[in-house]
Amino acid sequence: MANNGENSRSIYPKAPEFSLSTFSSKDFIVKDFIEGLTESSIPINRRSGTGNSNAFDPKPYIRTFEAALGRLKDLDEALSMRESELKEGVRRAEIDHTRTLGRLSLKFNTTLSEFQRLDTSISDGGGMAVRIGGQLEQLEKQRQRAEDAKFLIQCYTEFSRGDMGRLESLRRTGRIEDSIRCAVVSRQLSLVVKRSDGYRASNRTKELIEAFSETLEQDLLKQFDDAYRKFNIDAMKGCAKVLHDFNGGNSVISNFLNQMDFFIATGKINAGEVAIDADMYEKLSDPDETPPGLEPSLMALVSEIRDVMKAESRTIKEVFPFPEQVLGTFLQRVFQQSLQQRLEMVLEKTSTLSHLAFLRTLQASRACIIALADDLKSHGLTEHPGTLSSATTVLIDQNVEELFLPHLQVRGYMEKEKESLEQLYTGLLLKFHMSHEQRKREQNLGVLDRLKKSRERAIEKVLDSDLGKSQSNALSRIIGLDRTKSGKGSHLSDVILTDSDGQLNVEFAKRMLKWLAEGVGRSLELSTPADTPKDVSALLNILIDHMRTTYLDTALDAALEAAEQQTKGEPDLTYFLEIKPATTIMHLMFSFINTALIPLSQTSLTTRREMGKLTNTTLMSLEQKINNVIQRTIDVVLAYISVLLAKQKKQDFRPKDDDVSLTTLQTPACLSVCAFLQKVTEISNESLDGTNLESFLNEIGSGFRGLLLDHLKKYQVNQAGGIMLSKDIAKYQDVVNKWGAVTVNESFELLVEIGNLFVVGYDLSF
Repeated sequence: MANNGENSRSIYPKAPEFSLSTFSSKDFIVKDFIEGLTESSIPINRRSGTGNSNAFDPKPYIRTFEAALGRLKDLDEALSMRESELKEGVRRAEIDHTRTLGRLSLKFNTTLSEFQRLDTSISDGGGMAVRIGGQLEQLEKQRQRAEDAKFLIQCYTEFSRGDMGRLESLRRTGRIEDSIRCAVVSRQLSLVVKRSDGYRASNRTKELIEAFSETLEQDLLKQFDDAYRKFNIDAMKGCAKVLHDFNGGNSVISNFLNQMDFFIATGKINAGEVAIDADMYEKLSDPDETPPGLEPSLMALVSEIRDVMKAESRTIKEVFPFPEQVLGTFLQRVFQQSLQQRLEMVLEKTSTLSHLAFLRTLQASRACIIALADDLKSHGLTEHPGTLSSATTVLIDQNVEELFLPHLQVRGYMEKEKESLEQLYTGLLLKFHMSHEQRKREQNLGVLDRLKKSRERAIEKVLDSDLGKSQSNALSRIIGLDRTKSGKGSHLSDVILTDSDGQLNVEFAKRMLKWLAEGVGRSLELSTPADTPKDVSALLNILIDHMRTTYLDTALDAALEAAEQQTKGEPDLTYFLEIKPATTIMHLMFSFINTALIPLSQTSLTTRREMGKLTNTTLMSLEQKINNVIQRTIDVVLAYISVLLAKQKKQDFRPKDDDVSLTTLQTPACLSVCAFLQKVTEISNESLDGTNLESFLNEIGSGFRGLLLDHLKKYQVNQAGGIMLSKDIAKYQDVVNKWGAVTVNESFELLVEIGNLFVVGYDLSF
């Protein structure tokens, strides 16, 4: 029966069992909770699928959810009661907390009031102590002043009686403190004597005080010397301070500087002569060599100055109470005495070599000394590791400028620069000039003596310059002299001229521009920015004067003269080879002018306009001369072609049948013309290029075509002669076609057609 009872009860669902802990769990999920209630409401027979009816029965679900709802109501009531209890507890706790804060605030305010009263009491007591301390300090000063006055009166009274015992005993103690007090009293006595002079002070008293002051000063200086030798900074500092208060400190500054080993050593060095080694000796005067830099002894002196200034400036800062004043005196003595003396000796020595040697040394020394000044400024000296003070910076800059002012003022530097370039250019173009002078003289026989004198004058102009008077071999390398094989008086006749000496040389132009570029760079360093336009204008004039007038104009005039002197014989066109180097040199020169010189004159519109005008005028003049040479050469070539064509025999194009040889290709006149044109082609290819070559050949081809047309009008041609004529024209065309000039090639097609007409026709005359 029990089993039957259980089976009957199992048909209905169990009432749900859950509590508050079920809902407070972290794993609580509403969906799972509902599914659990639903699962418990399904009868067992339906779960197992044994029921016969498929109709939905809601009663189990209703009973389950009603039971769950009743359980939830019970839990809600329990929660409400618990919440009410908790709220009441919170309210009572807040009331207690508010009462506690009130009591604590009252106690804090009471404590704060007590602290403020205590602070006020302490402040009043401190102020009173400060006032009492100030009064005591004033009383102490008055007492000390009274004692000092008493001591001063006693000393003065003793001096007036001829007694110096009190101060003398104080001086002989050897302590710095006593020396300081002794110096102060001595200075006060001197002031008292000066103020009372003429009233109460006797000459005897004044003399005693002055003598004691001198003795005291010497004693202090001796103490400073002893401390300096032992490098006792504290003792040096005390002596320096006393002497500064005593007489301004000039004596101790002089004493400090005079004892430096640096000034003693540099004095011995500057007493000797400047010796330049052989390698630097040659490079200084050789413009083709890279500047060798600064003379070693001067460079060593600059390096030593850098080290000494940095080391001694630290001592100056530690010892002297007025370091800026001592440092300024030290700087002036270093720059205006040691450095300037050596610099002048080096510059004077290099000036005996050449202007270029002097200029290179001046540039290198200024760059080196400016680098020294910049290093000293960045180091700071007495301000190390900070930057130097503005007053000392100005002093350094001023000393640097004063070193070079004698060489740079009134544009003296630029005059030497111009003279140097003129000497170098004259030396380089000496053989070229002599060659053309000789050519002109040889045109007039009987003046050989004048030729010899002209050569000697041209050589002497260079050899009498500073470059020539120096013992450097730079001059021989520039001119081409071998000074090792000739004495000073016998080398005038040793100049040997060759044909190449009178021809243009592109390497000469490159060397001239390189020398000028060095001069431009030097002027930018040594001259002021305001003088730059004037400097580059002066250098431009020198370049134009030598490279255009002396070099290019002379060569082009000689080429034109040679072209005009050609006789009716075969012309010598070797002069035409000067065109290519002339155009190359022009390109180099004007590229340099437009790139390096004219842009530097932009700060002066007037100078820039003048330089531009001079450059354009020079360019137009040279281009005109080249055009004249080319045009004259065209005329010469066409004239000689006319001469060769005139040698054409009248029977060349009307041969008899028995005179016609099938082996004959061209007539003798045609062969001679083609041979000459081949020479012209070779020379023109060596002398011209690009559009210039094309224009030249077009002019030659056009003129040659016209000459051929006129030439053919003069001859009668038979059938056999037509064959000869066609062969001649074919040969002419073959020569012209090798030029690669399209216009000329097309124009010669007409001649070919004319030759073909003579071959087709019979007994036709043109």
